[in-house]
Amino acid sequence: MSFLWIFAAGIVIAALYILLEIRKIGSPTKGPVIERATRPGTALVVIDMQTDFTSLPVWQSPQLDTAIENIGTAVDAARQAGVPVIAIRQVYKAGLARLLNGWFNQGRGNAGSTGIGLDPRLGLVPDIEFEKSMGDAFSEPALERYLEENRIGTLILTGLDGCHCVKNTAFGALNRGYAVRIDPKAVLAANDAEWSKVQQNLTAAGAELGATEA
Repeated sequence: MSFLWIFAAGIVIAALYILLEIRKIGSPTKGPVIERATRPGTALVVIDMQTDFTSLPVWQSPQLDTAIENIGTAVDAARQAGVPVIAIRQVYKAGLARLLNGWFNQGRGNAGSTGIGLDPRLGLVPDIEFEKSMGDAFSEPALERYLEENRIGTLILTGLDGCHCVKNTAFGALNRGYAVRIDPKAVLAANDAEWSKVQQNLTAAGAELGATEA
């Protein structure tokens, strides 16, 4: 009987740990608040536009084509304005994260996946690229260092998914005092109703939504 109790307790602990890891991966981070007055720069951020994710069956072709076209327009505007373009890629490297992603997402985004790179239809050669293992791009310390070194205080966010990684990165930026601008037409979201609510929440938190120019 004692063995059964120990076994059951182990299962419960393992399940709780997995749930905590999933929650951690899908939550915005917090960090030191920046002095925006000393950061006049702007950066365009393209989030998770990787073949592993753009090939998901949740996207309608017109929806995907429109987002890729609008991201391209945003990139062109950034180039003309001398604004750096940052690519963020989701890459699961840790054992548990890779295991969970294998179970629930067919291993899309796992290190070594053939679709881990940027969708070639973007034709994007970023100024710099960062890998993240959580939803919020600010979970990667190198991103914060780059933004600090380049005195960037405003972020224009594009990419996918609006209800997850774009949202979490936006809130991670707002938590740190960054100005956040998002053009919904340059964002992919699988759930339109949820994305509408996310946009309302982002606007209430101080993000600027609508057509953006670098």
